[in-house]
Amino acid sequence: MSDYLAVGGVSVVLRSLLTTALTVSGPSSLLGAPMSITATSPDLVPTGANENPRLNLFMYYASPNAAYRNFDFPAYDSAGRRISNPPLALDLHYLLTAYGSTQFDPEILLGWAMQVFHEMPIVSRETVQDALTALGTATPESNLLSKSTLANQMESLRITPESLSNDDISRLWMAFQTNYRPTASYLVTVVLIQGTQAVKSNLPVQTRTLIALPLQPPVIDSVSPVALAPGEMLTIAGSNFIGDALSDTLVAFDQGSPVTPDTIQPNLIRVKIPSTLPAGGRTVRILRRVSFGVSTDPHKGFSSHLAAFQVVPTLSSPPANVAAGTTLTLTITPDVGNTQKAILYLGDFAIRIDDRAATGPASSSTLGFPIPSGFAPGNYPLRVSIDGADSRLVLDTTQGSASFGQFLPQITVTP
Repeated sequence: MSDYLAVGGVSVVLRSLLTTALTVSGPSSLLGAPMSITATSPDLVPTGANENPRLNLFMYYASPNAAYRNFDFPAYDSAGRRISNPPLALDLHYLLTAYGSTQFDPEILLGWAMQVFHEMPIVSRETVQDALTALGTATPESNLLSKSTLANQMESLRITPESLSNDDISRLWMAFQTNYRPTASYLVTVVLIQGTQAVKSNLPVQTRTLIALPLQPPVIDSVSPVALAPGEMLTIAGSNFIGDALSDTLVAFDQGSPVTPDTIQPNLIRVKIPSTLPAGGRTVRILRRVSFGVSTDPHKGFSSHLAAFQVVPTLSSPPANVAAGTTLTLTITPDVGNTQKAILYLGDFAIRIDDRAATGPASSSTLGFPIPSGFAPGNYPLRVSIDGADSRLVLDTTQGSASFGQFLPQITVTP
């Protein structure tokens, strides 16, 4: 990369190209001396009836280079520490102007200079360095520019003609507030200016551990049963469940932390439903970590698609009876969240309760359902629905039982 002196260094290089070519095959008899090739603002060039033949280079605009604009990382991280020195990439726009009071002088000079740039569209590093070194130390400016690191940047300089409209040329010369002379426009790209401040660097890699694996993620074909209570065993059938080691295979419910299954086979996994998993529709997926030979640092590897199942609530020792007009309190497993929809079914009659207060606990193991006054007395099958998952009803098949052929649990509603 180069330093901030590169912008001035480009003007030095362009002027040197013309000066060197002048001694080889240029109209040296017309210009008379190399000093007739200058690099200054057009309004500082002496003009008039006795103006001397001259070629002038003027950098009138510097624009960001689109290709290198996001070349490197940002200079600072979120903590304000410098992590890189991104280059300032610039395209420089030049006007090449020919002067002369004698007939045909400007045309001769402009045509010759354009041929020089045409024959050298890419400037080599050696040419750049020779031009900077030849400056010497005669003035403070030349002494400073001779130390430019322009020749060290990774991109070579490219000289490309630009096409300016009549309106563009008119605006430029009006801004110069001087008389117009024959002009050509050139683009010089790319100039890379980069700082040399110390940056925070990552530690070097001490050990390289690579592994190549076939793309064979675990695949879930089916889950059974599709509805089960906490503590019951979920069976997952599929393929590609085992990787390098059994310990690499895990099961994740919803978006929770992975757990170790109870049974692992290549095509079958059994895992117990945790008591903390809420009732309702849930998802499960198989995760398979990848071992890189460092057992203390497991890496995430493959993941199956999501498979759906349902966690049903269970009622713990429901009361045998409840009076109409009172509140029926039920203990439910798993705990019910305060935003979950809860419905009590007494036979075919549904009693919905509103969402619990957000200021209360996030979940609760007990819910109170108000039994309407005037509810018809009798025995009713009892079940609750949490987010669409209903607690189970079991058919009584015990011969001689008072509830033989009926669904349990039941509750008696009294007046």
